[in-house]
Amino acid sequence: MAWFILIFLLLGSFFFSGTETAVTAVSRPLLHEQAKRGNKWAAKLLELKKDPAQVLSTLLFGNNVVNIAFTAISTGLLVEMFGPNYGVIISTFVVSVIVLIFAEILPKTYAVNNTLPMALQSTPVLAGLVWLLRPVVNGLNWLSEKTMRLLPKANPLDDPDEQLKAEIRGALAMQGNNVLSQEKGMLKSVLDLDEVSVGDIKMHRSKVVSLNLNTPIEEVIRFVTQTPYSRIPVYQGRRDNIVGILHTKSVMKMMPVFYGHRHKLNLMDYCTKPWYVLNTTSLLDQLVAFKKKREHFAIIVDEYGDWEGILTLEDLLEEIVGDISDETDKLEESIFQWERTQSGGYLLDGATTIRDINRHFHWELSDENAATLAGYVMYYLERIPSKGQVFEINDWTFVIHEKKRNQLTKIEVIPPPL
Repeated sequence: MAWFILIFLLLGSFFFSGTETAVTAVSRPLLHEQAKRGNKWAAKLLELKKDPAQVLSTLLFGNNVVNIAFTAISTGLLVEMFGPNYGVIISTFVVSVIVLIFAEILPKTYAVNNTLPMALQSTPVLAGLVWLLRPVVNGLNWLSEKTMRLLPKANPLDDPDEQLKAEIRGALAMQGNNVLSQEKGMLKSVLDLDEVSVGDIKMHRSKVVSLNLNTPIEEVIRFVTQTPYSRIPVYQGRRDNIVGILHTKSVMKMMPVFYGHRHKLNLMDYCTKPWYVLNTTSLLDQLVAFKKKREHFAIIVDEYGDWEGILTLEDLLEEIVGDISDETDKLEESIFQWERTQSGGYLLDGATTIRDINRHFHWELSDENAATLAGYVMYYLERIPSKGQVFEINDWTFVIHEKKRNQLTKIEVIPPPL
């Protein structure tokens, strides 16, 4: 009879030890998904995990009770068989090995390899034990809390949101480069939205297509019908004095009025008010603002109100999903351009953003002080380099291939040797 009791206690220890590992390690999002599919035990386990201290204390209490009982009974049997001297010695080694293998290593290893199945299968028994042992466990938890007050307090933890982001980034990094690489890249970009400003991804004003307010209406119509852009900034006098945004839909409304009646039209009547956004605004805040204002186009300004460039909703979305091209986009403008050089480097446009370079080549160039490759070079050199100049920055080699006035248009980047 005693041997059957020992087997029962060993199985109980297997259950408590394995369940502890499975319940602790099982993913909450995975349980939530299973619960949505109608798995009642997944829903029950999610409810139990809302009070992790109660669950853990119940499992530890049960595990210790069965282990102590197993040790006491087996020691008594061995003492009867081999006497008090040898029985205690044999019991020490034999019971330790049995408990270590069958009550610790085996159940925990099984639980790690079968986390979700074991967690769900043990939930019915676990729920019953939590209810049955609640008075005892509550007393033990109360005693533990009183004891904890005597211990020195640990340093306060970091921001929970930042901890969650770090945990997700770590989980993505652990998956390797070949597992859902596109989805991983999108998730990483979403996590970075709050850390990147609109000034980092804007289209610089030197590349922005704009219209003079005094342009004849006929020329405006001809220009807008030929341009691939749907929204065009309109300036008055100086090019940086943006007074409105002209939408191609507004031009379509303008055409029958102009060609049908030859009325003298005021271009401003068909423009919308420009929306100015500070260059330090985060992409996350700007995405929310785009949605709230139901706008797709913003003028980016610096702290002095000077125009720096533009940002569209499409530019922002491309930071998450990558390049978005349609039938009107020019191929050379929509695809990341680079050439491999004979020296083993990469020839890039100086206006290419550091974020695009890092994303494409999986590099880790710092974008804290400069948004573009040309800006990165000039920041570290603290001057404008000459054509043909070769220099090193943090073991990376840079070669200036082309320069127009003060703009670095072509730069070769040679990564450090592995």
